Amino acid sequence: MTATERPRRILLADCDSYFVRCAMLADPEGAGKAELLLVGGRPDGRGVVTSASYAARKFGAHAGMPMSQAVRLCPRAMVVPVPGEMVQRKHREVRAVLDEFSPVVEAASVDEFYLDLTGTEELYHHEPLEDTARRIQQAVLERTGISLSIGAATQRTLAKMAAGVNKPFGIHVVPPGGEAEFIARFDLADIPGVGPAFAESLRRRGATRVRDLVPLDEATLVAWLGESRGRWLHRLARGLGGEGGVTPRAPQKSISHERTFPQDIRTEEEIEAKLLYLVGETGASLRADGLKARTVTVKMRYGDFTDRTASRTVNEPLESDRAIYAVARELLRQMRAQRRGGIRLLGVGVSRLGADGEAEPMLFEPPQGLETDRDRRLSAATDRLRGRFGRDAVLPARVAPPRKE
Repeated sequence: MTATERPRRILLADCDSYFVRCAMLADPEGAGKAELLLVGGRPDGRGVVTSASYAARKFGAHAGMPMSQAVRLCPRAMVVPVPGEMVQRKHREVRAVLDEFSPVVEAASVDEFYLDLTGTEELYHHEPLEDTARRIQQAVLERTGISLSIGAATQRTLAKMAAGVNKPFGIHVVPPGGEAEFIARFDLADIPGVGPAFAESLRRRGATRVRDLVPLDEATLVAWLGESRGRWLHRLARGLGGEGGVTPRAPQKSISHERTFPQDIRTEEEIEAKLLYLVGETGASLRADGLKARTVTVKMRYGDFTDRTASRTVNEPLESDRAIYAVARELLRQMRAQRRGGIRLLGVGVSRLGADGEAEPMLFEPPQGLETDRDRRLSAATDRLRGRFGRDAVLPARVAPPRKE
């Protein structure tokens, strides 16, 4: 069998309850001991659930649900914010382990990775693909503390669907030739890319299961859904491929964090304190990826949903919280001088990213000396403490959360 005839071996490694696990690792004495755990926004406002522990899911809590509703369903659950630094740190650690197993790894999201093991049969001594997947699972768990569920198939969509069959910490391999039988078991709404509106349009035509589409010809589906979606779904329902392969990650272009508040914030002191907190999250993500930034952007959304943004690009690459905050605060004050009023959302982003030694020339030279070696060492030390003890272990006094009564 030639290389072009060899069946593709695509894996989707899905981190189990990723944000919950990161929260537990960030705070082992608090969230780490909570069986019922909800990660996301605050329950007393507009916050939503980012992730729920498996025990909390049994009460009906799930990602995307308003946090207030999740707390009503599971009143004994502990609620914690997303541990941004730990999320980024574990993403990089998991990626590093996966890179050792596959020549091509693509991060589909912060907690999902595609691997292409096509052509690695001799490297793995022709062992069953399930055995290789099990060794990947064990290596990631032992070295990062993150549990994976892995799906394997000859195409990306089926690998993603297979990863959900035996969660958590499960493996499911769709063998070459078994694609049509595998996908026939699913509802159409279970297919990645078939959203609620898409599924409803199919339901109105009498199709709710994948097997409902098999008797239909391509022309019928194209008439229903259009050329692109009709052809894609016609092939997929028969277990046929035609998707793009796994591609390495593209260079990251920007990093940002934003926060929507339960009530509009109005005082300049409170707004700048929130800005400082968001700078800390953004800076930690930047440093976790080994990058520096030359452009800082601040975004504000007023109570009437009017958005304002401002950016500044400096010649000096920045990585420390203090230097990024100095630029961000100046931008904030410039915008606030033009318009006051309550703020519904605040965000901080950095772009023009690069590693050390990747400086690019600038047309104009702003004043230098924004960042010192002490700033960089202090931020690095803060990252280490937060990675060990949790996001709120080290905070400036002005942004420290209120003590619980």
